[in-house]
Amino acid sequence: MNAYRTAAPHRPAEDPDRIFDGRRVVHCPDCHWAQGLNKDLHLGPWALLYWHRSHPADAVDHLAEMPDRLAIPAYVEWGWQAHWLAINDTRTEEGFVLLGTEDLEVFRSVSADGGLDQAVLANTRRRSVFPSAARAEIEAAASDLFRTGLLRPAPGL
Repeated sequence: MNAYRTAAPHRPAEDPDRIFDGRRVVHCPDCHWAQGLNKDLHLGPWALLYWHRSHPADAVDHLAEMPDRLAIPAYVEWGWQAHWLAINDTRTEEGFVLLGTEDLEVFRSVSADGGLDQAVLANTRRRSVFPSAARAEIEAAASDLFRTGLLRPAPGL
């Protein structure tokens, strides 16, 4: 067993017995890397598993509690089309996918200062709802993005 760990210290795998928020889970038993699969961006687990083997130092437990400050990982390309978030997870080479307006508000807010306050304000104005309702929607969108590896803890956390 020691010879195998020396040759291949990270053995990421899909966990068929583990579902998190209705998503299949990939993780590495040799470190703390774990995340849920997004059905549109991660059509299967293999690209993510190979990516983790090549980048073991970039290990984040995306199933842990979401931190207050977030950052957009270098492997995520994003932009917008009308009021939609256009996003590409370069780890999987599936191409760009359009996500909702709340997701775009989250990405704009996180890219500005790492927090969600700007997204809550934008969502409150856009939908003409109470800030508490807007915050709940934004936090749910940010949690979904975090769980699937499209956001990460901000540096220094």
